[in-house]
Amino acid sequence: MRWEGISEFVCVAEYGSFTRAAKALGISTAQVSRQISALEQRLKIKLLYRTTRKVSLTEEGRVFYQHCRSVLDGLNAAEQAVSNLQSKPQGRIKLTAPVTYGEQQLLPLINDFMVQYRDIEVTAF
Repeated sequence: MRWEGISEFVCVAEYGSFTRAAKALGISTAQVSRQISALEQRLKIKLLYRTTRKVSLTEEGRVFYQHCRSVLDGLNAAEQAVSNLQSKPQGRIKLTAPVTYGEQQLLPLINDFMVQYRDIEVTAF
């Protein structure tokens, strides 16, 4: 429940419009408005000045936005980090190198690489 309205609020703050925020989020303008109103009631502060032509942040809204933006950025980074753990390299690598250089320099690196990435096949010419 604590997260409800946060992404809607951040989107409205960034777009300066309930309608544009709703389109970006893929939900109705009414839903965005309801979520932000519920958020303001829960926090017991006014986050946005609303007029028929413009939406702008209150001072409290500016402070809250900065923190919420950081939190959402952190969540996105966390999701990306977990996704990166799930995606592992796979396929085939073909190498061409002089024999002496390959044996002395590349072979130790290739062995470590193959231990770490078992789904990759390394072929030397």
